[in-house]
Amino acid sequence: MCMSGLKEHGGLRGYTVIINIAGCDIVVTCANKRLEEDGLSAAFQPQSSATTLTGRLSLNKEFRMSMKKFDGCPLIVVVLILTTLSGRGVAVTHIYEVVEEVFYAEKDYANAYMEVDLWVELTGPRGTYRIPAFWDGGDTFRARLVATQPGRWQWSTGNKTGDSGLDGKSGTFTADAWTEAEKAANPNRRGFIRVASNKHTLEYADGRPFFYTGDTWWCALTGVYRWGSDEGASGISFQKAIALRKAQGFNGLNIIACFPSDTIKGIWDRSLHGKKVAEDGSKPFEISNPKDSKRGVDYTWINPKYWQHADRKMKHMWEQGFVPYLETVRRHENWPYEREAEKDAFTNYVRYLWARYGCYNMMFSWVHADAGNDKLQKAWGQLAVKAHASLGDGRMPYGQPRGVMCPGSSKNYWYRLSPRLLDINTVSNQGREGKSIGWLREMFFLDDPLPVMNVEPWYPGMNVEWHPKEQIGMSDRQMAQFLMYGCVINGGAFAGHAWGDTYWGGAATTPRRPIPGGDPHKNGFNRWNAASMGKLREFVLDEGHDHRSLFPAVQNLAARDGEYRCLALSKDKRQGLGFFSACRDSCDLVKLTSRANYRLEWWHIDNGGWQDKTVQETDGTGRLSMPSVPGGNTRGWAFRILRVSEAAAQPEK
Repeated sequence: MCMSGLKEHGGLRGYTVIINIAGCDIVVTCANKRLEEDGLSAAFQPQSSATTLTGRLSLNKEFRMSMKKFDGCPLIVVVLILTTLSGRGVAVTHIYEVVEEVFYAEKDYANAYMEVDLWVELTGPRGTYRIPAFWDGGDTFRARLVATQPGRWQWSTGNKTGDSGLDGKSGTFTADAWTEAEKAANPNRRGFIRVASNKHTLEYADGRPFFYTGDTWWCALTGVYRWGSDEGASGISFQKAIALRKAQGFNGLNIIACFPSDTIKGIWDRSLHGKKVAEDGSKPFEISNPKDSKRGVDYTWINPKYWQHADRKMKHMWEQGFVPYLETVRRHENWPYEREAEKDAFTNYVRYLWARYGCYNMMFSWVHADAGNDKLQKAWGQLAVKAHASLGDGRMPYGQPRGVMCPGSSKNYWYRLSPRLLDINTVSNQGREGKSIGWLREMFFLDDPLPVMNVEPWYPGMNVEWHPKEQIGMSDRQMAQFLMYGCVINGGAFAGHAWGDTYWGGAATTPRRPIPGGDPHKNGFNRWNAASMGKLREFVLDEGHDHRSLFPAVQNLAARDGEYRCLALSKDKRQGLGFFSACRDSCDLVKLTSRANYRLEWWHIDNGGWQDKTVQETDGTGRLSMPSVPGGNTRGWAFRILRVSEAAAQPEK
C-alpha cells in the first residue's frame, strides 16, 4: 500500500489523497470527521511555505487491515476529500522541493532498519536517480524525492524487497522551475551544491557560486537547541538562533547528526551531559546497557523518534537557505571496535542519513574524527570504505559533496584512500595559529585537487591546553579574522570557511574568564564580531571580481611575514584579492604586469564595503607600491586590485 502526498487546490481548497492498494477499484468521498471515524488518524498536518502546502496522511493499522478485502481489484483507490476552505492558490511542486512518498510493509520484521533495503528509482527529463528509502518506525517507510529539472518525473520501487507493501509501487509528479526572485529569496532553490569545473570552488546546480559561511553548533539537531523554545541548554530556540546567524550573513552550520552514547558517556561541558538527545528524551540508538559506557550502545537499533524531531530542523534550514556540513558521529563512539554486526551497521546508518536528509542541500562528512592517532583514523576509515563500497558508487543520491573531519590535513590519510571518498579536502582542529593555512595551500596545488576549506579554525573564547594562544598584540577577534582571510586567500579555501567559538557545544566549554563554563549559547552570538563572517562572504563573492579564477600568490608579496600578509591572483594578473592582518602594515606587491595601472580598493572587514579607491602604477619590474592601510593597523584590512589599463610607454633616454 502506498499513499501520495496531499495537494491543495485553489478555490475549493480541497485536499487530494491518492492511496495505491495493489489491485483495488473504489472511489470514496467523505468529510474530515468521517475520515477520522474510518481510521485515517491525524488526517492532515500542514507544513506551509510561501507557495506550497504539503502534508502527511497517516493510516492506522486497523484501517489498512480492513482495506485488504479489496485485494485483487484491478485499479487504484482515489479518495477525494473536499472542504469549504478558501484563499489559497494552486499547489505547485517545484524543482528541488521534496516530494515524500510513504509505504507500508505487509511483512513483519524483527529489525526493519537492518533487514529492509528499499530503493526508489526516480527518472526525469535528463536522467535517473537511485534514492534510498528509510524506515520510520512500525511498518512505515518513506522516500524523499527531488526533481532536479522542470517537467514530468516518474518513480518506481522495483521488486527487490519481497514485500508486497513495498514492491511494485510507482507514481508520477510534475515540477516547475523557480523564478529568479524566488531563488533570490532562498538560494537553495538554485539546486544542490556541487564542485565547480575548476576543482577549487563550489556552486549551485544553476552555476551560481556558493561560498560556505558556516557556524559551529555540533548539537544543533538535539534538544540543546529546542524547537520553538528557549529552554534548552543553549538558552535559545533553534529558529531564533538560525534567524540571528542568517541576519549576520551565515549560510551554513557544522553539525554532528547524533551522539549515541551521550546518556552513558557524556562529553564536553557538564551542563551538556545526557542532553544531546531529542527534546522528548528520545535517543538516536538503543541503549542496550546503560551501565557500560564503552559498549552500552547497540548501533544496529536506530530510533526513528529521535530523527523525527530532527526532521523539522533540517527542513527549516533548507527553507532559510542554509547548507549544513552534516557529520555522522563523533570519534569518541566505540563503533569501529564493536562486533562485526555493529561495524556493518555503519553502512546502514550512512544510508539512513542519505535517505532521510539527502533530499536537502548539504555537505556530508563521513565522521567527526578531528583528533586521535593513525590507528583511530584507519579504524573509522575502514567503516567509511565499506559503506562507500556498499552504497552503489558511494555518492550521495544527488551528488552533494563529501568530506571528513580529521586532525590536521585530510591529505595525510583520507584523501589517499582508494576509491576516492572525498569531494572536498579539509583541515581541522590543528594549526589554528596559522599553520593550517599552509596545509590548505599545499592541497590547493595538488595534481588532482579538490576544493579546500578550514572547518575548525581559531575558536575565540577558548582556554584549554590544546588551543593556541593569540599572537602578540592580537585579540581573539583579530586572530579569528586573520584565519578567516588567511585561509581563503593564502590557503586558496575559496569553497568556504567555518566559524567556531567556545560555545560550539551549545554552552561554553573550557572558556576563558569572565565567561563561565556552561554559559548558554544565547550569550555568545554577538561576541567577537562573528558577523564579520558575513562580510567575508560578501568580499569573496563581490561581482567586481571573479574569485573562481584566483590562486594563492604568496610569492608576489614583497614581505610575507608568515601568513599575516595574504595575496591571491588570477593567472593573467589582471585581478587579485589580499589581506593585511591587524598589527601588520602593508607591503608592496611584486612581479605583476609591468608598467600597468591597477585600481586599488580597501575592504572594511567588520562593516563591509569598499573605500579609499586609488589607481597605482607598477614599475618596470611589476612592483606595485602599496600605501599604508587606512587608519593605521589596529584592525585587519582586505583589499582588491584590478588592472585597468597598460600605462603609457616611458620614452627612452
